[in-house]
Amino acid sequence: MKIISGSSNPQLATNISLQLNIPLVKCDINTFANGEKRILVENAVKNEEVMIVQSFFKPVDERIIETTLIADALERLGTKEVSLFIPWFGYSFQDKVFLPGEPLSAKVIAKVIESTCIKKIYLLDLHNISIPGFFSVPTYHISAMDKFVKHIKEHFDLAEALVVSPDFGGLKRARLFANELHLDLASVEKKRDLKTGQVSMKKLEGDVTGKTIFIFDDAILSGQTVVEVAKLLKNSGAKEVHFLATHGVFTGDALELLEESMVDTVTVTNSIEREEQHQKITVIDISKILVENLQG
Repeated sequence: MKIISGSSNPQLATNISLQLNIPLVKCDINTFANGEKRILVENAVKNEEVMIVQSFFKPVDERIIETTLIADALERLGTKEVSLFIPWFGYSFQDKVFLPGEPLSAKVIAKVIESTCIKKIYLLDLHNISIPGFFSVPTYHISAMDKFVKHIKEHFDLAEALVVSPDFGGLKRARLFANELHLDLASVEKKRDLKTGQVSMKKLEGDVTGKTIFIFDDAILSGQTVVEVAKLLKNSGAKEVHFLATHGVFTGDALELLEESMVDTVTVTNSIEREEQHQKITVIDISKILVENLQG
C-alpha cells in the first residue's frame, strides 16, 4: 500500500505513511488561472494499493472535487485499488432533510465519491453513525475515543472526576466514554434556537461540586456549547472543565470565544489541520487509529 495526500491533511498523511513505513506518493496540486484544479500524480502506482487522505474541510467543495480528480488520476495510472480516509466528512451535519426543497446533502456527497474508482472508505467519529449507509462501497466508521481515554489517564487525576454529556443527543457517547474511564455520568439539558442557532443550558442533572469534569463530543463548531456548558458547570461548583472533541472545526470566532470562556482545556485531533497555536487547545495525532484499523 501507498499513501497519497490531498491538500487538506499533508502532515496527517505523512504521519500515517511513517506509521506504516510505506511511501508517500508525490502529488502536485495546483489551480489554473480560471479556477480549475490541476492534479499531477508523479510516483509509480501501477498495480499498487493506494489510500487517499483528505478531509472535506474548507474550501469544502474544492476538497471534494480535488479528491475525485486524484482518484481518477490514480485509476488512469493503473492503480490496483484506491481507498479513501476522510478524517473530517464535510456535509456530515446535512444528514437529514429538515425542510421541503432541501437536498440530502451527505448522501449526495457519498454518491459523488463512490462514482469514482474508490473502493473502500474510512470515516472518523461521525455526528450521525447512519452516514456510512449512504455509501454502496465498503465503508468503515472508526473512533478516536480510545485516544482521548489514554490522554485523560496520562494527564489527569481521576479521583474526583465526572463525565458530563453536553446534551441529550450525546448521552450514548458520553456513557461509553464514562464506562471506559470508570467514572460516573451527569448530563446537561441543552436548548438551541432553530432560527438563530443560539445555545442555552436549561438544567444540570447530577452533582458536580468539586469535580473535574470531562466532556467528549464529536465536533466543536461555533464553540457555543463549550462556552455555555463550562459556564453552567463552573457556576454549579465544578473545579475544572475539560472539553474533548474529535473534530476542531472552529467556525467564526469560536477560537476567541473558547480562549475567553470558563473551560480549562480543549483537546481535539488533527482530523483538521491547523498551523496556529492556542493556549487552551491541545491537538492529538490520529494516524495510529487508522493504522490499527487497517492492520486489524
